[in-house]
Amino acid sequence: MNRTRMSMVMGCLALVLLFGASALAAEAEPQVGQTVGSVKFSKPMSIENAKYLGLGKPAEFTLQDIKAPYVLVEQMNTT
Repeated sequence: MNRTRMSMVMGCLALVLLFGASALAAEAEPQVGQTVGSVKFSKPMSIENAKYLGLGKPAEFTLQDIKAPYVLVEQMNTT
């Protein structure tokens, strides 16, 4: 009986630690006006796409390179 009880306690403790760690690892939701670091994006697919973004040429770029008063960034987690 003692061994069974110890196994149940250890199993419950493992579950608590698993769920607790995942909650701590979760990032906070982005806030309006939050600044983004220096993120580099891959080059646009075509010259037309580079022109649409206001870039001089299709090459890697940052948000600061885009010639627009506002930029909407949609972020999707694919993991």
